[in-house]
Parts: sequence; structure tokens; C-alpha cells
Amino acid sequence: MQNIESRIQDLKEAADKLSIKIEISNLNDQEFAIQGGYCKLNGEDLIILDKNLPDEEHVIVILNTLKKFDLDNIYVADWIREKIQADKIAGAQS
Repeated sequence: MQNIESRIQDLKEAADKLSIKIEISNLNDQEFAIQGGYCKLNGEDLIILDKNLPDEEHVIVILNTLKKFDLDNIYVADWIREKIQADKIAGAQS
């Protein structure tokens, strides 16, 4: 199994191919409480990750964003496709 750093790199590469920018910020330092996740800012797709969260949480946030996009025409690591497919199947059964 891949280590978490290589998984995050795979996810960042997939996001980059979809023109999704990823920013890692200290979200505890804001005047108002915000959570990381996907948003559109000035017409650009953006994922904001809280630098205080563990890498495993970053993987989940990026994966959940990638699920919203059409990945058929871009290369993504096999494990990403498998995870998204498994989640779709699990979602259909719940």
C-alpha cells in the first residue's frame, strides 16, 4: 500500500489536471470559523485544506471533491478510481 504522502501527491496531480487549485491554510487563525473543502472563488475551483488536520483528512477532502468531477478523460492513479467506484457502490447500497 502507498504511503500517505504519495497518495496526496496522486490526488494533487488529479486535481491539477482538472484545474482545481489546492491551498493549505491555518483555518484556526481566521476571525470566523471556516471548514476546509471545495468551493468556487472568482470562477476558479478551489480546495482549501486546514493545515492543522492530519494528512488522512486531506485525502478525504480531496477525494470527496474529485467525486464531483468527470474523471473519464484524464489519467488518475488506479487507487483513486477504485476508491471512488467503491464509494459509489457503497452509497448506492445504503
